[in-house]
Amino acid sequence: MMQKKCYINSIASIHPEGDDGCSQLHACEPDYKMVITNAGLRRRMSRIIKMGVACALNCMKNYAPSQMDAVITATGLGCLSDTEKFMNALIDNEERLLNPTPFIQSTPNTIGGQIALLCQIYAYNVTYTHRGLSFETALIDAMMRINEGDGNVLVGAMDEITETSYLIMKRMGLLKGVKAGEGAHFFVLGKEPNENTFAQLKGVDTFMTQDSEEALGKRIDKFLTSNGLDRMDVDCLMTGKNGRQRLDTIYEKMESRLFPNACHSTFKDICGEYQTASAFAFWKAANILKEDAMIKNILIYNHYNNINHSLILISRDI
Repeated sequence: MMQKKCYINSIASIHPEGDDGCSQLHACEPDYKMVITNAGLRRRMSRIIKMGVACALNCMKNYAPSQMDAVITATGLGCLSDTEKFMNALIDNEERLLNPTPFIQSTPNTIGGQIALLCQIYAYNVTYTHRGLSFETALIDAMMRINEGDGNVLVGAMDEITETSYLIMKRMGLLKGVKAGEGAHFFVLGKEPNENTFAQLKGVDTFMTQDSEEALGKRIDKFLTSNGLDRMDVDCLMTGKNGRQRLDTIYEKMESRLFPNACHSTFKDICGEYQTASAFAFWKAANILKEDAMIKNILIYNHYNNINHSLILISRDI
């Protein structure tokens, strides 16, 4: 069966706006009263739920809920603040008289469910929590849905920083020389382009490895060939450099040896490091293709702790 084309028709993002001198890059959040108008509902939402729901509503502003054939969300760690509230209450109250709300809202699929309930989208709804490959897995599912006949699919990813999660990751050595980040990003992918189309999503590949540079190069070549391209066709290589030299060396070798003629871009210097940071890269790449007529193909290469690797290819080919 021939793979159908998949177009990026709407994008929205709530993200940090670069280095502010702190070790944590917090998202610049909008006035939620302007987006989530139900005050009672808004009060019951934790910060990450408000971020995700507001971002999704903004992304869908030109679409009727009935036009959405699926809602697919992704998160690395889920609703951490609600999880912490529930666990703290569990200890403080000795497992008695617990408020169920933090527990209900601590599950990773809370945001996808809230979007469906708020917009009355009675369609396929799933959440992926695949660590550093969560967003990419959601994209693959969305492409499969479109290939099977769906017209429009809402895809999003979100993660948050809390003081507790930051301290734990710091003690584990995961943030050595790295700025922690957070954000929410949503996209409407469609089977047909329209006047607002940003780009075409051509392919996604995920793999878990600590292979050599040569093996990674072969993997990238195979991915590009499967999408009818080669290295010279890549105009921009966007990599997930995060400031930790041991991890950034992989990207630097790819830039100099595989794509010396392409322009090189990064994204974690703006959004910080977190498990679904590649969703911000996807948002940034879509904007570049919309605004820069000189760039036709962008390859996003990201890895999370050199274990979860992903390739995303988007093109101006509309």
